[in-house]
Amino acid sequence: MKIILLLITVLVSSMAVTSCTNDEADSDMDFISPNDEEEVLLMGTQVDEQKN
Repeated sequence: MKIILLLITVLVSSMAVTSCTNDEADSDMDFISPNDEEEVLLMGTQVDEQKN
């Protein structure tokens, strides 16, 4: 019984490890610059001001 549970555990863990892949190419990555982050924060504060 222990051997069966061990085999099931190994099978499930190996499936979990092999399914964690990154299919994105290196060129598909989206880099966020500090300017982009400031623009998002600025748009958020403008929306909050319009609600008031």
